[in-house]
Amino acid sequence: MQSYSTRGLPSSAKVSYWNDVISNVFAPLETRPANGREFDAEVRCAKFGRLRLANAVSRAATVKRSKAQAARVEEHHFFLHVQTEGRLVVRQEGREALLEEGDLVLSDSTLPYALDYDDSCNTLVLIVTDEEMRRHLPMPEEMIGVKLSGKKGLSRTTALMLRSVWEQAEDGFLPEIGSRIADSLLDVYATACTEVKGMVVADAAITGARRIQIKRYIEANLRNPDLSVRMVAAAFGISPRYLHILFTSENETVSTYILRRRLEECGKQLTDVMWQRRTITEIAFGWGFNNATHFARVFRNHYGTSPRDYRKSQVGMGGRWLTNMPMDA
Repeated sequence: MQSYSTRGLPSSAKVSYWNDVISNVFAPLETRPANGREFDAEVRCAKFGRLRLANAVSRAATVKRSKAQAARVEEHHFFLHVQTEGRLVVRQEGREALLEEGDLVLSDSTLPYALDYDDSCNTLVLIVTDEEMRRHLPMPEEMIGVKLSGKKGLSRTTALMLRSVWEQAEDGFLPEIGSRIADSLLDVYATACTEVKGMVVADAAITGARRIQIKRYIEANLRNPDLSVRMVAAAFGISPRYLHILFTSENETVSTYILRRRLEECGKQLTDVMWQRRTITEIAFGWGFNNATHFARVFRNHYGTSPRDYRKSQVGMGGRWLTNMPMDA
C-alpha cells in the first residue's frame, strides 16, 4: 500500500506537495485550502484486481480540475467517491451532489470538476478504467454527478462493500481473489444505478449482483440445517434450475458453496481457543450438519485429515490449550 502525507512538511510546502501527490494518484488537480497554515492531508492507495482504491483525508479545501488540466489526462478513468466522514460537494457536468456519510457519486477524469468541503473530510475513491467500467455499466456518462444515497438498497450495499474492501486492503489480496472482488463490486454498483436511474446495465452485472444477494442470504442461514438449493431458490422466488444458472460462472455449485462455507466455519472454531470446551459434534451441528459420520467424511475430503486430527495438529502451532479438551469424532 502506498501512503502520502503533508504532516511534517513546512506550511509553505504542503499545498504544492499535495497537488503533486493527488495529480499522480487521480488526475491533474488544484487544491486551495480554506486555511493554508492549518492545512494537512493524507492519501493511501491500494490495488485489488484490476482496480485501485484510495482513501483521501483532508482539512477544509476546494479542489478543482480546469478544462486545460482535464485535456492533459492521458488515461481515461472513472472515480467512484464514497463519503466516510464529513460532507463533500461534487460538481461536474452541470450536476451537483452533496455527499454525507455512505453516499456515492461518480466522476470522470477527462472532464472539469470541483470538490468542496468546509471541514475535515474522509473519502474513499474507487479508480476504474473506462474499459472496465463499461464492461459493467455501458453508459457511465449518465451517472456522472448523480448522487446515490448510502442509506438504502444496493447503493448502501456498494458503500459497505467498498468500506469492507478498504479495511482488508492492508493485508493485500491474491490476484485472483482481488479480481473477483472487483467484478462483484462493480456488478453491485451497476445494478444500484438501475434502481436510481433505470439504466441499462450489462447482463453480467445484474447476474453478479443477484449472486451476491444470494450469497449474503446463504451466509445468514449457514447454521440452519434446512438450508438447501430449494430453500434458497424459494427465498428469491426463482427455480432451482435458474439458481444453478446464476452460479455457472462460479467455480462451484450452490450446494458446494454451502458445504465449503460450513466446513470453513467449523475449521475456524476447531482451532479457536474460545471453542475449546465444545466437542467436534457440537461445532459441526452448530453449523448446520446433522450427521457426525457425514461431517467427518466431508471434512476429511476438504482438509485432508479428520476433524479430530485437525484439531490436535494445532497444539504445536498455537499452544497447549487443547490438552484436556473433548475430542469426539
